[in-house]
Amino acid sequence: MWKNTGVMQGITKTTLTFAKQQTYFELLKNKVKPTQKVMVAVSGGADSMMTASLIYIFFIKNKYDLQNLFFIHCNHNVRPGNATDEQFIRTFFEGTQIHISKRTKQTKTTEAELRNWRYEVFKKEIKKHHIDRLLFGHNLTDRIESTFLNLLRGANLNGFLAMQEQETHHLLPETQVLRPILGLTKDEITHICKQNNIPFVTDPTNIDTTTSLRNKLRNKVLPELYKMANKQTTTTNSFIGSMKNIYEQLEKSHEEKILNDEFWMLNPIKTSPHRKAKFAYQRIINIKDITKEWVMQVMKKLESSNNITTPLLKEWTAFLQNNESGYKYFNKTYLFKSHGNIYIISGPLFFRQKTIATSKKIDTLWNITREEQNYEIQKKEYMWATLRFPKKGDKFKNKTRNEWCINQKIPIFRRNFIPIIVKKNQIIHIFNEKWTMNNE
Repeated sequence: MWKNTGVMQGITKTTLTFAKQQTYFELLKNKVKPTQKVMVAVSGGADSMMTASLIYIFFIKNKYDLQNLFFIHCNHNVRPGNATDEQFIRTFFEGTQIHISKRTKQTKTTEAELRNWRYEVFKKEIKKHHIDRLLFGHNLTDRIESTFLNLLRGANLNGFLAMQEQETHHLLPETQVLRPILGLTKDEITHICKQNNIPFVTDPTNIDTTTSLRNKLRNKVLPELYKMANKQTTTTNSFIGSMKNIYEQLEKSHEEKILNDEFWMLNPIKTSPHRKAKFAYQRIINIKDITKEWVMQVMKKLESSNNITTPLLKEWTAFLQNNESGYKYFNKTYLFKSHGNIYIISGPLFFRQKTIATSKKIDTLWNITREEQNYEIQKKEYMWATLRFPKKGDKFKNKTRNEWCINQKIPIFRRNFIPIIVKKNQIIHIFNEKWTMNNE
């Protein structure tokens, strides 16, 4: 039985009082379902400690199963204080499902290398525990810093918006990342932690301007902009308020455009358990309407747009414009082009090559209902034949099964999932395309 004996037990005795707290609980209610497994990345800083406390109290208040709540801490082992931070985490989260990984190398390394190591740890634990949501403590101050970093590197609107409240991450393509306190500033979070007796540690490297460009922005550039603001208090700043308003308005405008413009609509296709696809859509669109904007907005709508570079976007657009058939694969998502139709399907790489081994000897004539679809087995010639799915080498009317499918304009990802009737190693019947259209 799960039980908590650490410091967090005391946190649950409070109501975590702060302005608009109910808004954040409602946000989590919309993003996290009762049966989903959640993991929180905790560094020990105020941001991650508040996020951990928020989700823990949310689980308690909504009677979610605490067996579905996990915490993870990565000890980079690059400074003496890392050991102290790890011990703080061990004490605070004692009794919870906490995983702690320590980097064995003690040599100096880059931020990118540390990030890659950290995400490999995340990936391993996500796979081990079948995690659905990974929570980070990123906040509004972090988001503004990322916006300025992206602007310095050269960014479009997506780069300006930077972090999202919910999105896929290019290093974690199978898990949704949540940032529930993205609307709060660093100062607001620190104030909330102190007000609610949530302990946290401070990383001294965050004030070292020689370690990264982000630290230069954080400690030199942005503070000057904050000082120049018309209004500034301990927890508010008009410049930060303006940035928050811009983020909210851009996101709202984008969402309204997607919802109201039929041009972006996708036609859902029923998913099949055989393909293990998370979603499947079909879109018939004129070639002249296929633009880089359309491709990007569709991928964003499907939460598969992370790390799509400008060259990659250009390549995909050209592929959809110039090819009659083929496919592209990225972020666990297929873009299929087949006879003028576009199909967008999320699933494992090469899922289209999967074969189904089930078969049945036909010893009586009957109608079958399979996955809510009906098909007839009524001809006498079908008696004592075998009902199964295609295999490599199957032939039909002196054509390979693939040749027949091409002539019938059947997309490549459907071909292994169309039921057939076989007698004496020859296909005598292939169920028509109409049966398979709604069974993706």
